[in-house]
Amino acid sequence: MTLRDKYAFAGVGVTRQGKIPNSNNDELAAQAIALALEDAGMDKKEIGGYIYQQGIGGGPNGDVPLVMAGVPASFCWEVQSMGNYAIAMTSMAIGAIEAGLCSACIILHATSASSRRILVGAGGPANSTPGAYGWYGPGASAACMARRHMHEYGLTRKQLGSVAVTLREYANKRPEAVMFEKRLSLDDYLNSRMIVEPLCLNDFCLVNDGAVALIVTSSERAKDCRKPPVYVMGYGVDHSLRELATSPEALFQWDGLVTRRAGEEALKMAGISIKDVDVGELYDAFTIFLLLQLESYGICKKGEAGAFVEAGNLKLNGQFPSNTSGTELSWSYLMGFSHLTEGIRQMRAECGECQVKGAEITLVTGLGGAPSGGGGASCCILRK
Repeated sequence: MTLRDKYAFAGVGVTRQGKIPNSNNDELAAQAIALALEDAGMDKKEIGGYIYQQGIGGGPNGDVPLVMAGVPASFCWEVQSMGNYAIAMTSMAIGAIEAGLCSACIILHATSASSRRILVGAGGPANSTPGAYGWYGPGASAACMARRHMHEYGLTRKQLGSVAVTLREYANKRPEAVMFEKRLSLDDYLNSRMIVEPLCLNDFCLVNDGAVALIVTSSERAKDCRKPPVYVMGYGVDHSLRELATSPEALFQWDGLVTRRAGEEALKMAGISIKDVDVGELYDAFTIFLLLQLESYGICKKGEAGAFVEAGNLKLNGQFPSNTSGTELSWSYLMGFSHLTEGIRQMRAECGECQVKGAEITLVTGLGGAPSGGGGASCCILRK
């Protein structure tokens, strides 16, 4: 028996994104839950499960958002805060429904990092091997990945900039995007200040406030909801820790990302190949993460991602339209929920000027966690 198409996303609730100084994490989460229920046309009594993820500097307080939204869920689970977990939470929700714990489950992420002035990546374990090499935050790890790719394959800063500029162009067409009114040219990118060489300010994701709630339920129930269901065709996971079986040193070489099993498992469950995918929503906490995933998921060959993006292949008329809201670099940083939300919207044809015409299948990915930058990897295939 397969889980392909057995479950679907039925509701999407997204609050305002950006800086929201008069709202805390619990209030934002409760708003997102209410919006998701309204979007699905579901009664709050139908929600039996609630799985949430802490944001940068903290997140919702347990079941407080449920109380505020009046949702009588049977269980409340918290997961670790990483960009890998939106898709992992999708599989957890499906597992809970399969086990009979609920018939519908909300998965959620909320953060108020911008209003709380959280300095991401500051400080670090100075008295440690990572600290000795300056690896005080994920930006340092991403910079090492970018430098390695430059050395081995000739990646250029202009090619990194092509990622940032393309995603900003998408965000400039999305009124709800944090960077909607802020243009970015390649010259702007090349002249922006360095954070960790060779990565500059515009190679880094946003830090903002906002929340999103997604409702997972059976395909049969989703068919009766207000919006068309978006089916989960398949999902898979992987982790760079398995490189330890090769040698302890292999973990820190950063010659790409360890995502092969995540992609293979997701595509196998879905019964498709990567060539069947119409649009991609690839985790992009840093520009180099998106580039490396183009290679690790087989969208282009090893060492060719920079040229692939520079040629315009992430745009609507390109070979692999991707990250069509601007995602974490320009839309909003909601961990892996930025990508899952946009993937669902693409399948609902709700993306306005950024809609990929005729798109029927979306590839969504997640990354997150030590020790090697990308750490854990997750992949999910959605269809309309």
